[in-house]
Amino acid sequence: MAGSSHVKPGKSGSIKVRVDFGSLIGRIVKLVDVFSNDPERPKVTLTLVGNN
Repeated sequence: MAGSSHVKPGKSGSIKVRVDFGSLIGRIVKLVDVFSNDPERPKVTLTLVGNN
């Protein structure tokens, strides 16, 4: 678990994600899974896309 911040129902929060592309070249796609206690969506996958 990366953090222990609590977000109340109906409110919003932010997630900081740092991606190290290192020596990768071209189109890069990374996935970040975000887990919560929301019974309807316990996991959301964020797709990060970039060009290096």
